[in-house]
Amino acid sequence: MDHCHTHSDAPAAGTCRACLEQFCDHCLVYSYGRAKPPFCMECALRAAGVRQPAPQRDALA
Repeated sequence: MDHCHTHSDAPAAGTCRACLEQFCDHCLVYSYGRAKPPFCMECALRAAGVRQPAPQRDALA
């Protein structure tokens, strides 16, 4: 059985539709209802425009 990406002691309840990590029920956000795949909290905040993704470092630097 897989465990939550954030809470290692909790069983995974689903996979985030954006980052594809597994999370427990407390970490999942069903923005479009339970018929659609959930987001993790971090990806839900990014999708809503509340948080911006971390800037990518230049691979040559």
